[in-house]
Amino acid sequence: MPDSYTEDEQQLLDLAYVYALDAVSEAERSDIAGRLGVVAPHTAQAFARIVGDTQETMALLTAGDAVAPPAELRARILKAIGIQSERSSDELALRRTRRRRLIVRVAAAAAVICAIVIGTTVVAERFTNQPAQPTVSQVLANPDIRTFSAAVAGGTITLSASQQANAVVVAMSNVPAPPAGHVYQMWFIPASGAPRSAGTMSADTMPPPGGEVVPALNSAAKVAVTVEPGSGSSQPTSTPVVVVSLA
Repeated sequence: MPDSYTEDEQQLLDLAYVYALDAVSEAERSDIAGRLGVVAPHTAQAFARIVGDTQETMALLTAGDAVAPPAELRARILKAIGIQSERSSDELALRRTRRRRLIVRVAAAAAVICAIVIGTTVVAERFTNQPAQPTVSQVLANPDIRTFSAAVAGGTITLSASQQANAVVVAMSNVPAPPAGHVYQMWFIPASGAPRSAGTMSADTMPPPGGEVVPALNSAAKVAVTVEPGSGSSQPTSTPVVVVSLA
């Protein structure tokens, strides 16, 4: 990962924090998805990592016993909404004005976090015995992570696979929803043997711009996506709309 980004890339990464807090409008969410579809893969990975880290921190807060949020998270949130040291540049002033509308939403989200930190102790008990699944940031942090992108239906699918995590992070940008009455179905394809279903995606369950973890990668050599009727099929029934090699 590079030590610096362009101004547009840094602005996109700043928005990852408010995106993770669900503090953006639908129009802003769509704009972010469009920008992620054209940025360099390392920038898209950094965006996904920030979203994963922020959401993971929020999850820890909801499961903790009144643990104060780390100072680093507060600093990042302040940076994301444009509360920075005063500068005289008119361009920076305009940028702060454009971001000001995000402050109320972020403040509201932060207030919810504080309320959870103060009063919530039950959530941790509820999930104590649940099997652990890696987060987006945990998968992307593995040293063997490899990223592959391919065009699909006028958009882009990005796969970040890690054998160590035994999982793949799937992100889609500008990919239209499947036809009515159908779903996208993902398949893990081994070097030899039959494809194995890795889950379905309907119009309401498309992966977010930050990506979604799909576990049990195992020895898959390729990932394919087909359009299947209803809620999915036991085996592919149509020609894949995309096949991505993980080699």
